[in-house]
Amino acid sequence: MKSPWKIVLPALIGSISALLMVWDIHDQKVIMSVGMAWDTGAPLWPYQTPDILLFAINFPVYLLSTGTAQSLGLYGALRYIVFYPAILVWWFFVGSYFDKARQTTNFRKRPLAAVSMCVAAVVLLILGAHELSWTFHWWWTYSRTIISVTDLILLRGLTPTIWCFLFAFIAVRGASRRIWVRDVR
Repeated sequence: MKSPWKIVLPALIGSISALLMVWDIHDQKVIMSVGMAWDTGAPLWPYQTPDILLFAINFPVYLLSTGTAQSLGLYGALRYIVFYPAILVWWFFVGSYFDKARQTTNFRKRPLAAVSMCVAAVVLLILGAHELSWTFHWWWTYSRTIISVTDLILLRGLTPTIWCFLFAFIAVRGASRRIWVRDVR
């Protein structure tokens, strides 16, 4: 019997996120101990890397829970009090989606739902394309090297694009399931 994704994904991504959070908390202590010794801020590697990777893996959680953390006055490492449970809940729902996708289900025709999913997909594609053009414009202006530390900044910039394209794909897939109905005979 296969392990359910709603258990595996929160455990796996939660463990990776916890390690990245611990690494980031350590780096924040190092940055605070150095003070203003860095004129241009902390170096990307290793001091900003855990935050960038955590952002890339859990972008929707950042988007949804940043307002809550700020309204509670949680900044810096304290924001992880809100982020970590939100990460576990998010990946539980993603795992539940994958578990349901594994099951063979029949959908009823719902043209209104399909049209709204297609509209959402178009909006997400436009947002993703806009972010993609802005990110590559930045990268072309300031970096231009293929393998460099600035690729971490490129990853931070491309993260919303990747997630927008992924959500657009999921919306189109959901719309197609509601348009093309299998025969149940």
